[in-house]
Amino acid sequence: MKRNILTYLILLISILTVRAQQYIANTEQLHVAVIMPFCLEQSQQSIETQKAIDFYKGVLMTVDSLKRAGISVYVLALDEGPASQTKIQTIVQNPLLKEADVIIGPGRNADISPLATFAQTNHIPLAIPFANTTNIAGGRPYVFQCNTHQSAHYTKVFDRFVKHNSADNILFVEMNDKAQKDTFHAEFTKHLSANSVKYSRINFSDFDDNLTQLLDSTRNNILIPSSSSAKSFDMLCLKMNDMNLSATYRIQLMGTPEWQTLPAKSQKNMYTYSATFFTTFYNNNLSTRTKEFIYNFRSNFRHDQYASYPRYGEMGHDISAFFLTAIQRYGSQLFDHIGTHDYNSLQLPLHFTRPDRQNGFTNQATYMIYYKPTGDVILSTF
Repeated sequence: MKRNILTYLILLISILTVRAQQYIANTEQLHVAVIMPFCLEQSQQSIETQKAIDFYKGVLMTVDSLKRAGISVYVLALDEGPASQTKIQTIVQNPLLKEADVIIGPGRNADISPLATFAQTNHIPLAIPFANTTNIAGGRPYVFQCNTHQSAHYTKVFDRFVKHNSADNILFVEMNDKAQKDTFHAEFTKHLSANSVKYSRINFSDFDDNLTQLLDSTRNNILIPSSSSAKSFDMLCLKMNDMNLSATYRIQLMGTPEWQTLPAKSQKNMYTYSATFFTTFYNNNLSTRTKEFIYNFRSNFRHDQYASYPRYGEMGHDISAFFLTAIQRYGSQLFDHIGTHDYNSLQLPLHFTRPDRQNGFTNQATYMIYYKPTGDVILSTF
C-alpha cells in the first residue's frame, strides 16, 4: 500500500530540516511558499497533480542542496485543491504566507489574480511558474512570469538570425501540413524584408523540379520548414537524403521549440543537417548536471519525473534555486539586482526584465539549440 503523499512530503521536509542542523550556524533562514494543485484529498492523481508534485520535489532538492551549503530554508507547501473547488481564498488568509521571502505559484491561471494581489499588498515576490499568456505581469510590480509564450521571443530570435545569418542562402519550405507555424513564418519573412535580407520560398511538392535551382554550393543553405511536426521533419529529411544534397551543399535546418519533442528515430537527421531551433526550455540529456539531477531525483523519490516537455522536477529546481540564491545574495535589494542575477539552469533559463516599476517582470531568456554533425549539442543563451 502506497504511503499517503501528504505524509510522505511532510516527512521529507522534516528529514531535510533535521539534516540542516548539521550544516547551519547562525544563518538567517529563508522562507519559501509553494502553492500548487497537489489535490492531496483525491485518491487518484491526475496528470496535473503528478506534475505539481514533481515540481515540488524539485524545490525540495534545491532546499537540500542549499542547506548542505549552509543556507537554512523553511518550506511552506499549500494545496490549491481541485479546479472546481479552489482553496486560493483560504490560502491567502494563511498567516504563515506573509512570512515568505518568495512565493512560487500558483499552478493554475485562475488563481493568479488573488495571489498577485496578496503578493503586492505584502510586498512579496511572486514567481509564477507555468502560465504563459501575455500581460500577466502588467500592472503587477511584484510578479515574475517565469514561462513566457514562445511568440514573445520571436523578435529576439529574428534579430539574432539577421545578425548571424543574413549572408546565408535562406529558403522557406511550405510543407502543406496541419501543424503549420504560419505566424512564425509570416513574422520571420516580414522581419527579414524590413532588414533587406533576401530569402526564397519553395513548396515541398516542387522539390524534385526546383530545389537545386534555389540552393547555393558556395554558401550555407538554411531551410526553414513551415511545419513543426515529426511527420514533416522526417519527410523533408528523407527527400534530402534521397537527393543526396549533403554531398554538394551545406544544408542547415531551422525550426521551432517543438523539435525537441522529435522521436529518437529523427535524431540522426537532426545531427546530419545541423538542426537549429529556439526554445524557452530544453532538457539536455547529454549534460552531466542533468544526468546527476535525474539520478538523484530517482534515488530520492523512487520514480522518474513525469515524462513531459518541460520536465517539472527540473523546472521546480531551476525556479526555486534562482530565486532563493538571489534572495540570499541581494535581500531587500532583490528587485534592483534581479536583472543581473546569474544562475546556470538545468532546463529553464531565467533572465527577468520589466518596462518600469509599475509593472512586473517577465522572463526574456531564450535558448538557441545547435545540433552538430560531430554528435554534439550546443546551447546558447541570449
